[in-house]
Amino acid sequence: MRTVIAACAAFATAGLSAAAQEYEEIGFYFTELGTVDMRNSRGVRLTTLGAILQQDRANYHRFGRSNAGDEGDRFFADRAARARIPELYARGPGEPLIERIVTGGEPLRVVVFVCGWGREPTFLVVEFADGDAQRGC
Repeated sequence: MRTVIAACAAFATAGLSAAAQEYEEIGFYFTELGTVDMRNSRGVRLTTLGAILQQDRANYHRFGRSNAGDEGDRFFADRAARARIPELYARGPGEPLIERIVTGGEPLRVVVFVCGWGREPTFLVVEFADGDAQRGC
């Protein structure tokens, strides 16, 4: 019985490792999530980090309103791609401390890792931009 359980555990772990290897970092960008990014185009306060990330990219690509710490990216120049940002963030591991800081109205510089397979983004990982403990994809 123990052999069967050990074999099942080993098989499950190998399956998880294979699944984890399917995704890779296909890009990243640094950005400052500033107060201008915390409100949508109509001035309504945004309440989730995914929505703030989406507005940050709209401000950068569509409206030309960037913060000093914003960098470009090759993924979110068009409206349809930006519309996917909240979903892409929700699929990732999340970062509760960053969420609390930014949704609380405090500007913060972050690095956004775009994870996927090939050229298609599958999820986002958002980390502090200070270089400590960045896990990427």
